[in-house]
This record gives sequence, structure tokens and C-alpha cells, in this order.
Amino acid sequence: MKIQAVRAKDFDFSPYGTYYDLTGREGRMLHTFTASYEDHMTAAPLMDTLPHLGYTIGASAPYTVREMEKHHHTQEAILCMEKPVILCVALAKDHQAPPHAEDVRAILITPGEMVVMNRNVWHDACRGVGERAGYYWLAKAGDSPAIWEKVAGEADIEL
Repeated sequence: MKIQAVRAKDFDFSPYGTYYDLTGREGRMLHTFTASYEDHMTAAPLMDTLPHLGYTIGASAPYTVREMEKHHHTQEAILCMEKPVILCVALAKDHQAPPHAEDVRAILITPGEMVVMNRNVWHDACRGVGERAGYYWLAKAGDSPAIWEKVAGEADIEL
């Protein structure tokens, strides 16, 4: 199954969690502008658990999603660095079922954007657009391992 990546700002992320445009003028953000810097932060706490900070360097897209993970115990925030990344997500049909290729959505996150995934949202490691790319993630880690499952079918991610 071929899946086209969609820009995060053009995608309704609400079934999966919360989308943030850090430099945008939406009500979820606070901004400070001075002669020497701009500052943008969320108006409310980002997550409902104390998170760990992680840094991942993802392989390049296009690619095929063959397995995905989910977390029962934490939300997870994905923060794009200087290069765009593609995040693949899928909603669980039920808590015991593996993700299905027809449910996979590919979201293009660009610098200045961030998403916070709800618990139990299937997702893959992000990939760079045509090259490897790094990104930060925030999630409570250590006391409950992520659950990885093979995707039922294959989801071919296109740019």
C-alpha cells in the first residue's frame, strides 16, 4: 500500500494527539520578541508525565514501514530539528491488535513544528526526507518498555 506524506500543518492530528506550530500565533503558544531573540513556548505543560529526553537519527525516506511501537504508560513528543522528518502513525483497532498498513498515516514535520502523541498510538522511528535526519523525543522511559509489533501488510511511504 502506497502512502503519501502529508505536511503536519495540513493534517488533522487530533485523533493521534496534539500538533504545535511553535512559531505560529495559535492560542496554545506564548511568544516573546526582543531585538536579540524570539522565544516560543507552549502555554500549558507539554505532557502529563515527567519525560526523558531522547535524540534519534532516522534513516532516509522513502521507505517501507514494517513494524511500529506504542506506549501504554506515556505520551510522546516529537520535536523536529533543522531538517524535516516523516513520522508514521496508526490508531489501534483494539489494544491487542497489531497496526494495519491501511491505517498508517505519514506526517511531514518541519523545523518549528512538534507533535505530542497520545498513549497507544502506533508509530515508527521518524525518517529524514531523502537523507538521514535527527530529531528529539520526550517520553517517560525505563519502567515500561515500548511494545513493537509487525505491521499487518506493508506501508510504502512516498514523498
